[in-house]
Amino acid sequence: MLTGMGIVFLFLVMLIGTVKLMAYCVAKFLPEEAPITTAPPTPVSSGVTPAVTAAITAAVHQHRSK
Repeated sequence: MLTGMGIVFLFLVMLIGTVKLMAYCVAKFLPEEAPITTAPPTPVSSGVTPAVTAAITAAVHQHRSK
């Protein structure tokens, strides 16, 4: 039982070491590029007319009053 636990422990230590080594290599050889700055997006109108808004408001009010 102790041998099995030892083998699992060694495997996990090697796995952690490998992941840290890969993270180091990726950070060193593939540095993150600076983000490209773009103009902020312009707000787009939803296309909902005041008449549609009034109809939705009236329907919600009618539904809640029941």
